[in-house]
Amino acid sequence: MAKKELTTSAFTRMVKLGGLVSRVGISMATNTITNAFRSIELKDMHRSLNLTKNATRIANTLGSLKGVPMKIGQMISLHERFLPPEVTSILRSLQQKAPSVPFDDILDMMKTELGDRFQQIFRIEDNAYAAASIGQVHRAELRDGTQVVFKVQYPGIDKVIAADMRNLKGLLKMIFSMLTQMDTETVWEELNDRLTEELDYLKEAENMVRMKLMYRNNPDVVIPDVILNLSSRHILCMIFTEGLSAEEACSEDYPQSLRDQWAQHIVNNLMNDFFISRFLHVDPNLANFSFCTDGRIIIYDFGCMKTIPEKLAIGYARLAKAVLLKNYDSIPALLKAIEVHKINGDLLPVSMIAEYADVFSEPFREYPPYRFGNDQWIYERLIDLGQKYFQELMTLTFPKDVVFLDRTIAGHFANIGKLEATGDWHHMLLKCIEKILV
Repeated sequence: MAKKELTTSAFTRMVKLGGLVSRVGISMATNTITNAFRSIELKDMHRSLNLTKNATRIANTLGSLKGVPMKIGQMISLHERFLPPEVTSILRSLQQKAPSVPFDDILDMMKTELGDRFQQIFRIEDNAYAAASIGQVHRAELRDGTQVVFKVQYPGIDKVIAADMRNLKGLLKMIFSMLTQMDTETVWEELNDRLTEELDYLKEAENMVRMKLMYRNNPDVVIPDVILNLSSRHILCMIFTEGLSAEEACSEDYPQSLRDQWAQHIVNNLMNDFFISRFLHVDPNLANFSFCTDGRIIIYDFGCMKTIPEKLAIGYARLAKAVLLKNYDSIPALLKAIEVHKINGDLLPVSMIAEYADVFSEPFREYPPYRFGNDQWIYERLIDLGQKYFQELMTLTFPKDVVFLDRTIAGHFANIGKLEATGDWHHMLLKCIEKILV
């Protein structure tokens, strides 16, 4: 795995991002112009080559910058059905495989933060076990023989993220302005809060302890144990808990019945945390899960969590029930109850709602059970509807709380598609929402 120094200069990072946008833009424009003089066969070939080249540029730059740019790349890669396969196959690497920083920097951080406690470590592997957007993981053994992993934050990443957020605020505001007329300041605050919250590993440790307690009676979900004595704001120590990687789980090496079981646990976990406990893991990268051959799932990375307001959880439950029962006429008012409506306060039109609801209801049909994976039609239909109702969507306003909730739901739709899973999604959802609507 390549090891690179982390770029921490705000100016240098801004230049790298700006240079990336320029290079990709020029490359695509040049290819468009030259394609005018090529045959259809050559056009397709050069289009594929151009997309692959630019996707590689994007993945390399975002991966090396880490922090917010890499996180954004991970978010993009979750929605692979909206993107050409040449792009998603490369961007997907951002979900699990990123260049690691030099081990000496990691070791210095650990010695400084842990002080005398560092002596409890018998050995630590210098090669990163995993690397992500704000930290990397190293396997280790304690002097009492306990096998652990240390998640260590990149030195200086807190300053990097602050700089990234300043650099990207104007850019994203400009992008939002092309998609909506609403004031996006509160949405930006939500993004900033969730991303900066991930920097506090002691808070993540608290989240893990809370989730461990929530799932103490659920044998299907494994939450790794935290060793608080060897954790700090920038270091998180956990008992080594390993399963199959997402890539292995999605392969044909394991029976579809097992993949169905894993997917059903993910969906049950999502529904219960969303509607019942209202404390939700909102980083749905499939790399944050691993899989056991006995059907259990292991969940990692609890830095990005969301406490869901009770009003919003009940509102989503009512919406879900209306979609399941195809009671579409009631949906515009239910949406307004959770502050989703036109900017002027008007309800969204039933005609638009009905078309979107028809798409979203299909995976939750009662019979036959829906199998995810062969659902490109959903993404194509959503793209068509987005174009058809573009002006209506421009006037849409929504509360900031839905940003990470909708991202999580959409991300898990994609995850279940990768597992090509089937299940009784209809009754799973109905059973869960009836608990909150009693």
